[in-house]
Amino acid sequence: MIDIFNSELLKLLIHPVNKLSKNFVIGLSGGVDSMVLLYLIKRFLDQNKFMKINIFPIIIDHNLRVESSTEAENVKSISEGIGFRTIIKKIEKQKPSGNIQSWARENRRDLLFESCSDLSANLLLAHHLNDQAETLYMRFNKNSGLDGLLGMKTITFWNGIFILRPLLTFSKEEIVRYAQKNNIKFFEDPSNSFLKYERVRVRQKLIQIKRNKWENVSTDLNKFSIICNKLVTKTNLLFENWLEQNVLLDKCGVVRVNYKSALTLFKQSDLYCIKFFSKIIQTVGGKKYSPKRKQVYELTKALLKNDFKKRTLGNVCVLYNKDHIFFIREKRHLNYNLDIKVNKKYIFDGRFILISNVPGKLICSEKINYNNIPPNSPFYEFKNLINKTIPCLQTLEGKLVKPHLNIINQKNNSNESIKSNSFGLYLINRVLI
Repeated sequence: MIDIFNSELLKLLIHPVNKLSKNFVIGLSGGVDSMVLLYLIKRFLDQNKFMKINIFPIIIDHNLRVESSTEAENVKSISEGIGFRTIIKKIEKQKPSGNIQSWARENRRDLLFESCSDLSANLLLAHHLNDQAETLYMRFNKNSGLDGLLGMKTITFWNGIFILRPLLTFSKEEIVRYAQKNNIKFFEDPSNSFLKYERVRVRQKLIQIKRNKWENVSTDLNKFSIICNKLVTKTNLLFENWLEQNVLLDKCGVVRVNYKSALTLFKQSDLYCIKFFSKIIQTVGGKKYSPKRKQVYELTKALLKNDFKKRTLGNVCVLYNKDHIFFIREKRHLNYNLDIKVNKKYIFDGRFILISNVPGKLICSEKINYNNIPPNSPFYEFKNLINKTIPCLQTLEGKLVKPHLNIINQKNNSNESIKSNSFGLYLINRVLI
């Protein structure tokens, strides 16, 4: 296992996307998967002294069990015992009455991303082949489209941070055998056996399927995911030209679509028309996920009628004007309450990666009459609405700084264009990923 892992990890570490950062955070839960990943990375670094990288294990204490704090300290002791400076972060938020796993996952992700931002690091996670199979099985059961069946990737760009999954091709059985063979201590979370959680039920179901009907179910699901990725990549290439000709994405976070071309596309393939509109709404509205297909379908049908005027969905105001459809962020649910530190990445409104080389606080452009839309822009007619959704920076000395606006394409896995300008806002383009 070690030789294959070393080869996989080396490919990820020397990938062009990592040339801007040599710092990596490991999400260290203390379970067998993350502990094996930690030891494999330790062994890799011992065998590859030329790799000048820094590893920062981060333990998230979910604060859901009485013994969680003691367990986190034990994991930290093991990690530091093999040479890694390790940090524990505790979730201090009050736990909800239901959907605990979703709450824990989201808060864990937020704290890990915060650590990556603080350390200018990318993120290493211990997801493996069985995790992939479970995710795909759950999405099958929810009738996901092709995009939902892509599964996890070994390297993903998300909100300015690269997520690397070097164990994704290894099965749970291989990971457990490696831990047993090398006497790696790990801690078992008892909630992993609670059948009230969907993922636990799916895990048990896949074990039964493997035992009784389909021995290679996890491997075959993973192969299916690879096929889906290839299919979506090729179909996306076919539609990129259409997007370039008919969709205008402005760095202020607004979109214009040619009405007649959208109508033609909807008649030819309503599936792809809905997909594009979903991604446009996610990009403009800043929500973590695209709206539900049924909602977008109903919106699209209404859009393509002659009497359409205006609707809202996913924090987005959708307008028809002069043979074009406009998607503009609504002025609501906007949080300007951010104190900005120097050279630290932030996510503003789920839409922009924000970075500044001067400290300060955010204020709304509208309050200081800053206009971010030039007169020759096709969006100038909507400048008042757009400016209400764009922040400016007020420095500690009281100076007002207008944002340097740009676009970063999430599908390109490229972080090169994110630089510490005086105050930069980089729109995350999710329209075709």
